[in-house]
Amino acid sequence: MVTKGRKKRSSGKKKFSIKKAKVKLDSRNVLFLLALIVFLCAVFVSLSLAFGKKKYPDVVSDSVVAETPETRPSDESVQEKPVEKPSKPKPEKKPQKNTSETGTSQKNPQAVEPEKKNTRPENSVEQKNQDQAKTEPKPKPVEEKIEEKKPEKKPVPVAKFQIPQAVRGAKIAFVIDDAGLNVTNLKKYTGLNFPLTVAVLPKLSHTKECAREIRASGKELILHQPMQAMNLEMNPGEGAIKPDMSLSDIYAQVLRNVAELGGGVKGINNHEGSLISADSMKIGAVLDAVSDSGIYFLDSRTTAQTQAPQAALERGMDIYERDVFIDDVINRDEMIKQIYRGIGIANKKGRCIMIGHVDKSVKILPDLLREMYPELVAKGYKITTPSGL
Repeated sequence: MVTKGRKKRSSGKKKFSIKKAKVKLDSRNVLFLLALIVFLCAVFVSLSLAFGKKKYPDVVSDSVVAETPETRPSDESVQEKPVEKPSKPKPEKKPQKNTSETGTSQKNPQAVEPEKKNTRPENSVEQKNQDQAKTEPKPKPVEEKIEEKKPEKKPVPVAKFQIPQAVRGAKIAFVIDDAGLNVTNLKKYTGLNFPLTVAVLPKLSHTKECAREIRASGKELILHQPMQAMNLEMNPGEGAIKPDMSLSDIYAQVLRNVAELGGGVKGINNHEGSLISADSMKIGAVLDAVSDSGIYFLDSRTTAQTQAPQAALERGMDIYERDVFIDDVINRDEMIKQIYRGIGIANKKGRCIMIGHVDKSVKILPDLLREMYPELVAKGYKITTPSGL
């Protein structure tokens, strides 16, 4: 009986010791598993932070040590973004290098920065806009472009004169008398940029000098032949044709005066001469000298009784006649009226000869002709010389 009892006790002790051993073994395993799970979770969190920082540098800041489930992007948000194939080894292999770390695993921010250029996602709209802003040239302000394209508007010249349209290309010749006294005044006419005729008086202090100036300027040179007026008290000057002269003397005097001016003389016109031009014989002698010199004659028409047209008809010559004296009255408005009158004659006859005077109207006439010339040309008038008619 005693033996049996011991056996029972021993067997009971065996069973109790076995059960106690099993309980201790299970606790260790559980603790080990829990520790392992905590460690793996820590490693996973640190790797997620490192991988997320590489892939999304604009979203994850360098100062974050570990992500919490609330701040970590959800699986759905990650799936919406296209996943790039990493060019470097996959992050799953990296835990082998960090097994000695017990807590979080965070890379040095300085080591991550050089990789930002190659690891930016293609669909980062904000980053693309920043890159385009750096690479694309800044457009110029719209106001500057408009200013560059706008052409400068030239002011339209306003017509100063009431000039009618030319009829059939009407021609106008301006003749300026009485040169030979003042070269300075003469240059105001020779400086005009259109054809002009200047008549030079003989035997004056600056006769030859004025003749040279006219030739040098390209203007037309003629002799302004002095002749006696009906008012005998008026002295026509040296080299004049007077009523007591014979026809041969008249002929010779004209030739001497033409020679004094030098070469290039195109014609002559009379200075005063109302008495001589009314005498068909005496004016005929003048025309003979003109014809033999191969030049033209312009009748200044100082008298309505002139016999020059009749004497020319008898000799089969063509001569010119003055139509308008511009400066009988030295006043700008009156001179403009006379030019308008000459324009009307040109439109009726096809041509007009207008005469002015060098010294008499030097303060008005040169500037007036300079102003009127562009408008005359614009209206279709041809400005020429008597030889060009």
